This record gives sequence, structure tokens and C-alpha cells, in this order.
Amino acid sequence: MKITAIALAGGKSSRMGSDKALLEIKGETLLSRTSHIALLVADSVYIVARSQQQYQHLTTNHLKSIHLVVDKKFDGALMGFWQGIQAIANSPPDWLLLLACDLPNIQSDILQTWASQLDNLPQTAIAYLPRHAESDSNQSRKQWEPLCGFYRWQCQASLAEVIEKGERSFQKWLDTQEVVEIPYVPLDMLFNCNTPYDFLKAVQSKSQSS
Repeated sequence: MKITAIALAGGKSSRMGSDKALLEIKGETLLSRTSHIALLVADSVYIVARSQQQYQHLTTNHLKSIHLVVDKKFDGALMGFWQGIQAIANSPPDWLLLLACDLPNIQSDILQTWASQLDNLPQTAIAYLPRHAESDSNQSRKQWEPLCGFYRWQCQASLAEVIEKGERSFQKWLDTQEVVEIPYVPLDMLFNCNTPYDFLKAVQSKSQSS
């Protein structure tokens, strides 16, 4: 089974106030950590970013396994995912591992366990993703977590259709598809750094665990 990872680093980081992909925990940027963990599961990693300069060091150190895809517009995560898919279209994998750049608690062993379960999924399922309750009062409805999971390569057909129609919402796309929920996902796996407070919590957590 061939797995290729796509890491999204092209967001504006408006709530953080600085490029969160380059924030460091214990001397390593969030994006670098995400990329290195992804390489323990996938054959290669494609980083989708707004520009090249600040991320060039990653591709320099891993010329054959980490690649940079520049998307200057980066019109949201769904389009970033699409740009990554376009970049690997000439050598399509069986599955895509899609990760946000700001997941400080992702663990390679858990990702590897999820990857080992892909062969057991129905052929009609286009994705294998975590799901969590919404933060509002409607706790009965669960939302997909699209930026920490696996997508079958064939998902690109339906994705192309919704993008052509102007859709930019992961949730709306996934609600029209067959997606299998990953069971028993550790809650801290999905913690992401959107604000300085989030990042401070991540730093404190890593300090306490060391």
C-alpha cells in the first residue's frame, strides 16, 4: 500500500498573529515535527504553503521525501488539499494522509495503527477520519475532523466536482460521501494551535511530559 502525506501550512494564522507552522516546541517547528511524523507512515510528504522561502529548509534536508507545493492564494483547507492532490497526480498513491501543520500531539504509532486498518475499509468509503461533537449546544451532531486522517486516492473525483461548483467546506463535501469514523481517538491527538493561548498550553504540556 502506498501512502502519500499532504501537510497544510498555507493558512493566514490570523488568530495566532504569526506563522504557526514555524512556532517551535523544544527546538523543532510544528511543521517540521508534523512532516517527520508523517514520514514514519507515508512514503513522502507534500507541504502546501503560500510561499517557498520560509519552508525551504525542510525540503533541503529531505530532498527525496519532502516536497513543497506553493499556492499563493490558498483559498482555504479544501483548496489546499486539492492543490496537494494535483501535485502528485502523476504518481498517485493508494491513500492520502492529510494533516494540519499545527497538531502538536500527533503520534506516529497511532497514525500507523490507523494506516494498518485501511485495508479493512469498504471499497466505497473515500475517507477514514476522526469525528467529534460540535462545541455548541447541539452535542448530538458530530463533525468530521478532516485534517488528521486518511483519504482514498479516488476521493479526488468527487472533490473535483464540488470544487467546480464553488464549494469550499470540508464538512459539506464529506457529508455527501461515505466516510468511516476512526474509533477510540485520543482527544489530545486533535488539539491544534489556533491562538497564542493554545500554543502556550502545548508548550506546557510538552514540558510536563519530558
